Amino acid sequence: MLEITDEIKSRLDIIEVIREYIKLNPAGANFKTLCPFHNEKTPSFMVSPEKQIWHCFGCGEGGDIFGFVMKMENIEFIDALRLLAKKAGVQLLRQDPKFTNLKGKLLDIMSQAVEFYQTNLWQTTTGEIARNYLEQRKISNQTAKDFKLGFAPKTWDSLLHHLKRKGFSETDILTAGLIIRKDSSNNFYDRFRGRLIFPIFDVHNQPVGLGGRTLAFGSEEEKTAKYINTPQTLIYNKSQVLYGLDKAKLEIRKKDLVILVEGYLDVIASYQIGIKNVAATSGTSLTAEHLKILKRYSPNLALAFDADLGGEMARSRGLDLALAHGMNVKLILIPRGKDPDECIKTDPKFWQEAVAQPVNFVDYYFEKTFVDLDLTRPEDKKKAAKILLPLISKLTDKIEQNHYLQKLVGLLSVPEQILRESLRQPPAQRTTPFFQSVKAQRCQLLSERILALVLKYGFNLDYLINNLTPAMFAPEIAQRIYNNLIIYYTNSNIKDFSFNFNYPEFRKLLTEEDSALTNYADYLVLLAEKDFFNFKEDQIRKELLQNIKFLKKDYLKSKLKNIEEKIRLAEKSKNEAEISELLEEFNQLTNQLVLVS
Repeated sequence: MLEITDEIKSRLDIIEVIREYIKLNPAGANFKTLCPFHNEKTPSFMVSPEKQIWHCFGCGEGGDIFGFVMKMENIEFIDALRLLAKKAGVQLLRQDPKFTNLKGKLLDIMSQAVEFYQTNLWQTTTGEIARNYLEQRKISNQTAKDFKLGFAPKTWDSLLHHLKRKGFSETDILTAGLIIRKDSSNNFYDRFRGRLIFPIFDVHNQPVGLGGRTLAFGSEEEKTAKYINTPQTLIYNKSQVLYGLDKAKLEIRKKDLVILVEGYLDVIASYQIGIKNVAATSGTSLTAEHLKILKRYSPNLALAFDADLGGEMARSRGLDLALAHGMNVKLILIPRGKDPDECIKTDPKFWQEAVAQPVNFVDYYFEKTFVDLDLTRPEDKKKAAKILLPLISKLTDKIEQNHYLQKLVGLLSVPEQILRESLRQPPAQRTTPFFQSVKAQRCQLLSERILALVLKYGFNLDYLINNLTPAMFAPEIAQRIYNNLIIYYTNSNIKDFSFNFNYPEFRKLLTEEDSALTNYADYLVLLAEKDFFNFKEDQIRKELLQNIKFLKKDYLKSKLKNIEEKIRLAEKSKNEAEISELLEEFNQLTNQLVLVS
């Protein structure tokens, strides 16, 4: 595996990879920007082109290109490997289904299922019913192929037999959510039968789930669910997957806006008329995970609402979530039809005009609230205030909040103070911040500074190892890094004072043991680059030797204080033997402290 990752890293530049996601600004030999993983006003996210690593000094995250893509895309290593291998042009060997890891196997099963359903749509006579339905919905053949739509024949086990012929077991096909067990027996049948199939892709264009619309109509349709989806699986998390985002993400970045709709056909119909920055939730309501993913591409969100439907307020949870995640929210009011697909079928220009003119959600609710109210009646004034004040309180911008409060004061003709008092809510329970800044103890600061200087510049490694023990370092992960340094130093048979420390080589040893060590070491190297980038060699050596001295002194003083307490307790219990041992240890430590001072 190391050979593959090294090959990928040799072909990709970390700066170019990260620039696909965020803007980077030069900062000396490195690059800096605002961290994409937590909110901050001062840039603390640093990337080193020399070391091909990154670290944020605000939230503590860091790593190499694999770590960045895993964090940014919220995926596991194997998925980051596939993604970056494709980007680098490195061929990953396709494994036999019985030997591959489970997640990879499920992705292969889903890909085979998508191909099977596509074939049934376009190359069989039974697929004619689905082709006719798409024609009726004005979905072109090309658009249907772009979204890899398919057809599940109205048979009990055609997909099951197809996948078994490909070498997959019933257990794995069941785990992928494509078949259902008959009662408690070991017999299975296909989950999708007689349905138009909508493959659901993750952001890397990998099929992870399926949606199916029944093609039964009339009384027969009433007996079955109109839409069904694959259940939650190892590869399909409904709370994290958005339908169409794989195709929309580049256009979202380009337009700096994501349009969120409710159905598969809403996305497809919109895409077909050239509005491609559109995504939809997949079998669930909007979640915090969805918003976190969307915000990677744009902080601006437009929710598609039906102007003729009275249930807009029921969707306020999605609005609340979006505001809580710092998104700029607007509403798209659908002028004709009950959804974007119906609107587009009537005339595409209606949807195009609606998308071009999103409305401020507070203005929209002001207008809707006062339609049926008589403001000469005090109870209607109370009703309006009850609806709108909670909405105004959600606005995080104080100027915007004050603007709408003044607007409500004018409409209700009541003193501002009354509404302002009503606006004040009991303080919300504070949530745990993304990163809690705690003042590091002196021992940790010294430990990290020493390791940072050695890992970055490789000076005086012999002096360090001869003067400090792992127990002197904190936290525990710093002790583990230092332990590995001692092993590396010993195994290298180093005799020369001017030994040229090889960080990439040392980093590989850490990776083999624990990726957490690698991330911490990367952080330390970037810490040195940040704090000592303009130091000369003699200044760096002086800084290192001073910090070694301080850490050793602090450790010895701490040990002495601890022994003093033990001596006090031993004297209380009149344990002469223990007192004698402790005094001997105390004297030894005192002599060591004198030598350090």
